[in-house]
Amino acid sequence: IQVLFSTETFAMGVNAPTRTVVFDSLRKFDGKEFRQLLPGEYTQMAGRAGRRGLDKIGTVVVLCRDEIPEESDLKHVMIGSATRLESQFRLTYIMILHLLRVEELKVEDMLKRSFAEFHAQKKLPEQQQLLMRKLAQPTHVIECIKGEPAIEEYYELHSEAASQRNIVSEAVVLSPVAHQYLTTGRVVLMKSNSVHDNLPGVIVKAPSVNYKQYVVLVLTRELPPVVETPSDIKEVEASGLQVLVPKSKRGLDDEYSLSFTSRRKIGSIINLKLPHYGSVAGTGYEVREAESSEFLSICDCKIKIDQVRLLEDVSAAAYSFVVQKLLNLTSDGKFPAVLDPLKDLKLKDANVVEAYYRWTNLSRKMAQNKCHGCVKLEEHMTLARESKQHEEEINALKFQMSDEALLHMPDFQGRIDVLKEVGCINSDLVVQIKGRVACEMNSGEELICTECLFDNQFHDLEPEEAVAIMSAFVFQQKNTPDPSYLTPKLSQAKKRLYETAIRLGELQARCNLQVDPQEYAQENLKFGLVEVVYEWAKGTPFADICEITDVPEGMIVRTIMRLDETCREFKNAAAIMGDSSLHRKMVMASDAIKRDVVFAASLYITGV
Repeated sequence: IQVLFSTETFAMGVNAPTRTVVFDSLRKFDGKEFRQLLPGEYTQMAGRAGRRGLDKIGTVVVLCRDEIPEESDLKHVMIGSATRLESQFRLTYIMILHLLRVEELKVEDMLKRSFAEFHAQKKLPEQQQLLMRKLAQPTHVIECIKGEPAIEEYYELHSEAASQRNIVSEAVVLSPVAHQYLTTGRVVLMKSNSVHDNLPGVIVKAPSVNYKQYVVLVLTRELPPVVETPSDIKEVEASGLQVLVPKSKRGLDDEYSLSFTSRRKIGSIINLKLPHYGSVAGTGYEVREAESSEFLSICDCKIKIDQVRLLEDVSAAAYSFVVQKLLNLTSDGKFPAVLDPLKDLKLKDANVVEAYYRWTNLSRKMAQNKCHGCVKLEEHMTLARESKQHEEEINALKFQMSDEALLHMPDFQGRIDVLKEVGCINSDLVVQIKGRVACEMNSGEELICTECLFDNQFHDLEPEEAVAIMSAFVFQQKNTPDPSYLTPKLSQAKKRLYETAIRLGELQARCNLQVDPQEYAQENLKFGLVEVVYEWAKGTPFADICEITDVPEGMIVRTIMRLDETCREFKNAAAIMGDSSLHRKMVMASDAIKRDVVFAASLYITGV
């Protein structure tokens, strides 16, 4: 053979090395659309070039009829990465039922043998060694200076409060109503980068035309550097630090008094270099800029603020007054009440309101915990975080090695729930009579077929009508219009069967399966040949039934031949159910369709 013209199929399985491979085009029709050849397809065909023992090299020629292909397209086809192999394994109800009837083999064992689990199963030995190493690691022991350690409880409260806070903070402080309360003097709770998350503060200056951020005074847990002499106050103030000296060492100018207030325009100037740090009576504070998103919650109380003395004069007495007021509001580790999300902030989202109340309760519990305010809280929280992370890593490894981590396990659990609901299996996963009937259904969707039988939907139908409705299980051509004329019985049976499919689709959706009821019914029931099969079962010649529909003759023959197999499956199901009437009806239906050209020994011999 000098020249062989062939499709790509020839290069897939036949051992036919050649001297030269010629591509008529690098584009192909894949049944849906024209597209470029994939790298794997090109390699499979081009790899035929070069005969072992005869040719030193093989030649590949690409014909360019209209224009030369783009360089990027050629590179992708010739040296691109091969198509990734993906598992096509799919769980079905009939597969699960057959496996449940076999005691020696578990469904989970079969799932592990699928290609989808190949890489996960390959990593099991390595994961087992890693788990043993983590279990052998020593755990940190937290020694509490206040008695029995409560840091784990505090860490859980802190973690849960943080998650609720993230939900609340965005919704609450960014709402239009909340901004009406964020005015000068309003007490707020602020975010913190440390474990002390609920830091009380007060708004010293609200945003204005010239100043876009809030200026807040926040009580901190850390004390600023100590300054020894009062003569250094001005230098300290210049550096952004303010410390109050004892009354016995104050000068006349240092006397703390709030009786004199500047008459200049309030808040017009800020002489502080932010952030500004200071301390009053052993309590540190910070004056800094803040965005509205940094407010954790808004309290229902306010403090009188003298902006001139705080921001322009940087008066120690003014800061002492504000800090003392904040300390009084947060005495005994309790925080002031926050604004009600329903009555005050007018929040409508139920999830946000619930998170707001939950976060508030958690904050109160944290404040009452004996770890709150402990000098070793930072250290112990770090140890608790590491211990929790270590525990989560161990649990994650155990989960990855368990059956629950299998890729198809959620789908399997959902299908098990469906089978329990419809009565195919009981709570102990023992297959019932309904499940045995479903195991016989190979031609159509097993759930719909089984429900159809147990609902006696064929009871009032003649054999010709029953086999016509059964054609919806096996007919596969899409986008075929429904028959224009059906008898009243067939129309009622069609409606009843479609409603059954919708009900089963809704049940699967409730069991967390990715099923759309409408798509499920349309995909598994196609009524395009109901009228054709009905006429064929009544004895109408094949040439006449072909005039009823636009479906190709080959598809009609294939559907009727598959219907004979479906009738046998329904006969076996009737025997399991003990329904002799249905058994006789299926025998008659099978005899009605088994005739003439459809079941001829050969389509080429019609006169024998």
